[in-house]
Amino acid sequence: MNDDKANGSPVDDLITYAEDTDDNTPDISDEDDFGDAPVPDEYDTGDADSEPPPDEIGDYDDYAEYDDYTEHDDNHNGGGKKKIKIIVAAAVVLAFLTGIAALLSTDTGIMATYKKNFANNFSKIFGVFTMKTADSDIIEENTQNESYKTNVRESVIVSDDVYGSEVLPYKDGIVCASSNHLMYIDASGNTVWSENTLIVDPLVSVRGGYILIAEKGGGKLCLYSDSKMLYEADDPDSIAAVKISSAGDAVLITSKAAYKGGISVYNKLGEQIYSWASGSGAVISADISPTSRNVAVSLLNTETTATSVIQFFNIKEEQSYAQVNAENTVIFDLCFNGDTLTAFGDNRLAALSDKGGVISDNDLTNFRLTHSAVDDGGNTALTLYDDSVPKLNLYNKKGKELTSVTTDGMPDFVDINENTVLYNIGRDVFCGKAGGKLTKYTAAMDIQKLILISQNTFAIVYSNSIELVKI
Repeated sequence: MNDDKANGSPVDDLITYAEDTDDNTPDISDEDDFGDAPVPDEYDTGDADSEPPPDEIGDYDDYAEYDDYTEHDDNHNGGGKKKIKIIVAAAVVLAFLTGIAALLSTDTGIMATYKKNFANNFSKIFGVFTMKTADSDIIEENTQNESYKTNVRESVIVSDDVYGSEVLPYKDGIVCASSNHLMYIDASGNTVWSENTLIVDPLVSVRGGYILIAEKGGGKLCLYSDSKMLYEADDPDSIAAVKISSAGDAVLITSKAAYKGGISVYNKLGEQIYSWASGSGAVISADISPTSRNVAVSLLNTETTATSVIQFFNIKEEQSYAQVNAENTVIFDLCFNGDTLTAFGDNRLAALSDKGGVISDNDLTNFRLTHSAVDDGGNTALTLYDDSVPKLNLYNKKGKELTSVTTDGMPDFVDINENTVLYNIGRDVFCGKAGGKLTKYTAAMDIQKLILISQNTFAIVYSNSIELVKI
């Protein structure tokens, strides 16, 4: 599940409704460990046997013999004309180079496009690249083309009945939920099944073989296994967010009168088995363990500074049995993977046990987190700024940092599936092992969302269609 599945927007957009909470337990411990990003080899298209660039030819004195010849030729009939021709030819070449230099000094608009086209064509025709300068964006472009593979085996665009859908990975394809409609599309773009639903404005969560849809701002929810609806239920409160576990337990974040939010838990039979309301802090996120069925809830207090509390509940008890404080942090998402809980904060990433113990804590205070993603195995990807340098960091289920690499720009979306990552910079989509050789694919339109279906298949969500790509 990536950040766009669980949260729908970058971190800054998720905390505007936060209120307050009271904390009285120990803080999460700090830990920081980042690796250096590998630097790609310099790209060089130069030919060792080719003529060197003009600035490498040597001193003007080396041409003394040539000058002596022209002066001697002036003493013969017609020598003056030859000299004039040489001067005129030199002037033409100088004017040509001056014009090219003027074009190459312009980095925007039509001139920028011409600059790139000229350089590419020049190198193809003459087999040598002579405009290799420290600030040349042409060299940077060629570096990227050299660094990425482009082996795309298949691509198909689906446009029927997908406009305005919430799209999530499901089994070997994607599930699309729109107003009163639910459909499953496989990795080849085929619609496997399609069903009408009771939900007008759906909130969607997918895990294992279950699909949970609920009415945003309403009380209705439905659980599906493939096209079969397992139950329809009505919660007494207004639903703000949903999560489903791989065991079929559903957790709803709800608004409750006179409280700062609450949670409701339903089993896979549609029975409400737990309900709790918060009187101290705004409910930001919640999830339930598929094994122990313990529930974790993130609460936020902004009375003085932004402080989060993660409370743990046993569905058979009314009161919380454990809690963990995170001072000066907004814990905006919680995700259980077995008995391990991944907690995403605006300035930290923590792994906790379902008993409330801290397994690891990555302090990201000196970084600016932009996107996050986690797969069903707990593998996590973060995109962040290290000062002004865009980075992609990968962590395992226990929160240990595995890889930290520098990207060519800040990704707009990111997803992860085991050791494979998917991200985009503009319309350029990159897929593969972080730190290894990635596959680069250019999308047909502006990207609204990315979904990594498997290690060699991903979906690109556009405003009115979905493209499924196999690499």
